[in-house]
Amino acid sequence: MTNFDNTPEYKKLKSVLDDVKSLKIQGATNVAIEGITAFAKYAFEISKNFKDESAFLEHLSNRSNEVKYIRVTEPALQNGLTYVLERIKQKGVNSIVKAGEEYKQLLENARKRVGEIGAEKIVDGCTIMTHCHSSFVDEIFWKAKNLGKNFRLINTETRPMYQGRKTVKKALEKDIEVIHVVDSAMWWAMQKYDVDLIIIGADSVTVEGVALNKIGSRLLALSSRELHVPLYVCTSLLKYNPETRLGFLSEIEMRSSAEIWPDHPDNLEIINPAFETISSQYIAAFITEFGLIPPQMMAYNFETKYIKDIFRK
Repeated sequence: MTNFDNTPEYKKLKSVLDDVKSLKIQGATNVAIEGITAFAKYAFEISKNFKDESAFLEHLSNRSNEVKYIRVTEPALQNGLTYVLERIKQKGVNSIVKAGEEYKQLLENARKRVGEIGAEKIVDGCTIMTHCHSSFVDEIFWKAKNLGKNFRLINTETRPMYQGRKTVKKALEKDIEVIHVVDSAMWWAMQKYDVDLIIIGADSVTVEGVALNKIGSRLLALSSRELHVPLYVCTSLLKYNPETRLGFLSEIEMRSSAEIWPDHPDNLEIINPAFETISSQYIAAFITEFGLIPPQMMAYNFETKYIKDIFRK
């Protein structure tokens, strides 16, 4: 069988995967869109090298495993690969690029719908807290602002990569008032500024309704419980991880110590987890493209809305 690792087609795909791994491309939705688009293009371009369809599908299945686990906490990407491969099996090679575009559109539509639904949770004059950066959270804020609502945003810097600054910049562009605080001041800021609600994104959701999001999110959830502030997680159902239904545990990605302290002493161990879990008991509801869903109903809704209606078309 031909080895495609040195081909221009693979090098294009590998370039995107490298950008995902280095965080040049970040955010679960952006990772999924860029990853699926690159994989679909790769699949279409190399398809001409295969006369046997079964050999082609075997190659794509193996290659998809490389893409699937480029970052371990990316079920939106993993579900997209399943979607594209199923479409190829059902409709043939000519459906590859279209399948990638269809999945991208599912995510874009989900983001817009979450924005519309989430904006209804924001009332004029309220104070909202968020952590890290999420394009879904951005969409909620933009929609609320476009509805004429004025609100204040408390935002964490989100170390060690400071993704919170991206949230700040986008909010300021929309003339939203922002107070930026260090991560360790979460509880203090929540109390001082009388936060009304918390809205964060998610990279993954498990069968138990547990959300995985940027490290620090559980501390935010614990603070919300102590201060009686409702916490909402906004996400597409496409970020549900179906493997957790079979007992697999969601893995926490460990990042390089260089992100924290590049020239640290040789005898020092540095731990840099990228994500952590938020137990379902701390989540008021998930804000999804199908409305507000309680944590215990996320798996059921994914199965009924996507697996039965879309993935198996």
